[in-house]
Amino acid sequence: MEFSAKILRSPFKAKNIPIIVLGLIGVLLFFSLVSVTRQAFTVSSTESSLCFTHVKKFDSNGKYASGWGPSGSLNGQFLHIHGIATDKLGNVYAVDEQKQDVQKFDSKGKFLISWGATGSGPGQFSNKLEDINVDSKGDVYVVDYGNNRISKFSSSGKFINSWGSKGEADGQFNRPWGVAFDSHSNVFVTDQRNNRIQKFDNTGKFITSIKSATGGNGSFIHLHAIAFDHLDNFYVSDARNDSHIIKFDDRGKFIKSWGSLGSGPGQFHEQHGIAVDSMDNVYVVDTFNSRIQKFSSDGRFIKSWGSLGIKEGQFLFPQDIAIDSMNNIYISDIGNGHPEIHFMARFLSEHQNITEILDC
Repeated sequence: MEFSAKILRSPFKAKNIPIIVLGLIGVLLFFSLVSVTRQAFTVSSTESSLCFTHVKKFDSNGKYASGWGPSGSLNGQFLHIHGIATDKLGNVYAVDEQKQDVQKFDSKGKFLISWGATGSGPGQFSNKLEDINVDSKGDVYVVDYGNNRISKFSSSGKFINSWGSKGEADGQFNRPWGVAFDSHSNVFVTDQRNNRIQKFDNTGKFITSIKSATGGNGSFIHLHAIAFDHLDNFYVSDARNDSHIIKFDDRGKFIKSWGSLGSGPGQFHEQHGIAVDSMDNVYVVDTFNSRIQKFSSDGRFIKSWGSLGIKEGQFLFPQDIAIDSMNNIYISDIGNGHPEIHFMARFLSEHQNITEILDC
């Protein structure tokens, strides 16, 4: 009886038991979901190599063609792919932040060469590589925002020169992000935290800069990629200023902008890469919406493709885009090399089928 009396005086009264049990079940379910999600975004030598490729190739209509580059540290593999580019011969180049190198492939995904090492010396990289691009002569430019500079190489990886340092003066950078070329081989770099676009000749000599307007048309606050059309108009992706694409003429004069925050056609959620095909259609990597969107040069929505997943035509964390002379499209997908909390939260909050990522 004395034992029973103590039970009756316990805070765990009978009427509270269902609430306590439900609470415990909720906690267990939460941590189970977090655990499964972490597993889904953690590199696995077996699952990643069989289920996920970091480079995905499509035709101009978004039809999946092929993919290559499983997760790993060997040649032809990636740990944290970022920028991607093509040359006139159809070769594909990609940078890897974690491996701190550039890898070169043929158009079918056959590994050719790689170069790069950790450091700040000539030809070396930090662990914060962003964009890569190839000019009309075949020289390769790498945006190294950790070292706040642009490094230039031959197509075989021979170091040519570099320029830039951290700062606000002309020719200096504070987190450079995108690089592109006009028809005169001038080099344009989005200087994200200095809120400007800088123009150089192809040796790195500073020419001019385009700064954000003070509100309204032509203003930007968080630039990512940049791309040119055949008239030397250029397009930049501004991921934080109402999530839009801005179009300028060859002298930096505002022409138009389009887009807003959202998941509908023509809307974006943290758009990153941007590219223009031979017909001046504009393609945007809509990262958090796990898709690619295609527009006319005046911003008219044409189509989109992609969804969250690892199946053909799907993406986990698409980052950059490149288009070759045949209008084949290459997408770099960070995928399980990007297990950030905000992406996990988004994934859970939208009630996606997390087991799909592990469905090999």
